[in-house]
Amino acid sequence: MKLYKLFATVLLVALLAIAIAPAQLHAAAAACDAAQFVADVSIPDGTSLSAGAAFNKTWRLKNVGTCTWTTDYSVVFVSGDQLGAPTSVKLPTSTAPGQTVDVSVAMTAPANAGTYRGYWQLKNASGTQFGIGSSANKSFWVEIKVASVVTSAGYDFVANAASAAWSSAAGTLTFPGAEGNANGLALKLDAPKLETGVTDSLPGLLLVPQNATNGYIQGQYPAYRVAKGDRFEATVGCEYGATACYVNLRLDYQIGTAAPQTLWSFNEKYEGQVYRASINLDGLAGQDVKFILRTSAAGSAAGDRSVWGAARLTRSGVTITATPITATVTPGTATLTPTPNASCDKATFVADVTIPDGTILNPNTAFVKTWRLKNVGTCTWSTAYSAVYQSGEKMGTTEAVAFARSVAPGQTIDITVNMISPVNAGTYRGYWILKNASGQLFGIGSGANKPFWVEIKVVSGATATPGTPTATAIIPTPVPGAGAYDFVANACSAQWVSGAGVLPCPGANGDAKGFALIASAPRLETGATDTRPGLLTVPQAGTSTYIQGIYPAFRVETGDRFQATIGCEYGASECYVGFRLDYQIGSQPTQNFWTFNERYEGYVYNADLDLSALAGKDVKFILTILSNGSASGDRAQWVAPRIVRTSVSATATAIVVVPTSTSTSLPSATPSATVPSPTATFTSTSTLTLTPPAATATPSAMATETPSPTFTSTP
Repeated sequence: MKLYKLFATVLLVALLAIAIAPAQLHAAAAACDAAQFVADVSIPDGTSLSAGAAFNKTWRLKNVGTCTWTTDYSVVFVSGDQLGAPTSVKLPTSTAPGQTVDVSVAMTAPANAGTYRGYWQLKNASGTQFGIGSSANKSFWVEIKVASVVTSAGYDFVANAASAAWSSAAGTLTFPGAEGNANGLALKLDAPKLETGVTDSLPGLLLVPQNATNGYIQGQYPAYRVAKGDRFEATVGCEYGATACYVNLRLDYQIGTAAPQTLWSFNEKYEGQVYRASINLDGLAGQDVKFILRTSAAGSAAGDRSVWGAARLTRSGVTITATPITATVTPGTATLTPTPNASCDKATFVADVTIPDGTILNPNTAFVKTWRLKNVGTCTWSTAYSAVYQSGEKMGTTEAVAFARSVAPGQTIDITVNMISPVNAGTYRGYWILKNASGQLFGIGSGANKPFWVEIKVVSGATATPGTPTATAIIPTPVPGAGAYDFVANACSAQWVSGAGVLPCPGANGDAKGFALIASAPRLETGATDTRPGLLTVPQAGTSTYIQGIYPAFRVETGDRFQATIGCEYGASECYVGFRLDYQIGSQPTQNFWTFNERYEGYVYNADLDLSALAGKDVKFILTILSNGSASGDRAQWVAPRIVRTSVSATATAIVVVPTSTSTSLPSATPSATVPSPTATFTSTSTLTLTPPAATATPSAMATETPSPTFTSTP
């Protein structure tokens, strides 16, 4: 009997071990093979190539798993455009955990014009595929543009840098400048080394702002006659090794003696990525324009070294000679200089709880700005600490706002300031910093000396009386009717489809075919709850899937704008999607108007797109969400998507934001690229792009204006 019981016990243990083993093996495999994208060593996203051109694509990948990648591992084509490449390429060397490897694949550009993207993953020696991302299941990619005509540089800002008038707050600067000049400097770099660690084969400009708080440098170029179809293009970022770099890069312009205007602005922090700017200049066509390249420090200028790689104006097949015209622009200077006390007082920017960068307001409108900051120092912030105005646009507010409570290291606090938008139209930014109980200033960034800011756009569509705010608001929304269109209110007038076919509206949460739901009070990535209704759109389950809503035709007028706040749903930490605004006119092929890649990183993005190029046409707008690889966990939100018409009276609707005590992590660096089209049936038609002014990206957020492949109207 004892022997029988012993045998039974042994048998039971063995059966349990067999049952548990698969789960253990699965967990081990999941941790064994995992990769991280490091850089595009060659052919960055959006590289323009001639039809039929042969090229080598090289990715730099890091082994972040526990298993060594042997030469039996390979990169394999997954989906999209194969571009004449082999299906599989072996790794050139063994790669231990923590090491990186450069993997090259020979490819050929297609014969037809268009934008092409191919998705790739890794495969281990057992034939199991894996990739990048927190779950090691996302693809990396190659993306190129094939032009229908040869595009030449209409104007080369690098080659003509000596023709520009260079200046800072210290006065006129010479070109080329001298390294170490505290007044600021501009230099030509024949082969600039980018943040990614890659050396660019095209020359660029190194711009270093004046060594002062919120210092700047700018170069104003001779007048250039802009033609329809012209674009400004550049690869921008910080210089390799400039780890303290935290700057704003801006493309301004001036016409005649009018005041300079901002066409495009991008906030850049050293995080190992670059941004490929491609700005449509159609809104300036037919005018003689003086372009201004400007780099400004976000706080202390120490360590700020920005690169404008291959900055140029492109025109199809024509080279333009510019006529010099001289002008002077004199920005304001800073008033406060932070002198932090070692590591005691340090802050990290977490989120714009209200008024994201680029929020549009009517003139003389009262609003409430709230930042969420985290204490990453060693000292507790008491109620004797405060947020203080530093420089820029004050916007009718107070000089300082005391903390409402104490904030221990590791905790977050929401800082709220009442402000009023200026009376005149334009883009306005005000810089703020923190002050401790001893009166010492400190801020964000690696040196705890950078300010945070508020940035708004004031539109001139409504009149206001100076001195009397018209409303307390956050984002103005149009009165329904008379040309305004609400995509949420009309959600079920749209036809919702995915790769599985036509979908019901509203859909059912969890439907594997994909679904769209109306969210009455969507909770944003920032942790804030927005009282404006939105759309929760979830693509079909699978890899590189999509969902889209095709709306009834809408007659567009000059000045119409598409506006929305976009991001992932709060808590959807695996979310990694592409937002697209597509459109169709009549029975013509569907076109892509705008694309934005979004990864769950605690930020939202305020889209504000000029639709004037479609004026006079009956346009079917299409809201599209595409998964970047696996759709698992992809939950995308369009908050208050709408078309605003300047001729329609606008009522500023107050938004009640409900912050939570949960701190939000800073965004991780992700490659900025256009997402795939929802079908493999691409058409090689030109895509319509934004007209100025372009949207401004939030700090460390990677936006793209690069159009993706268009697709047929039936997915």
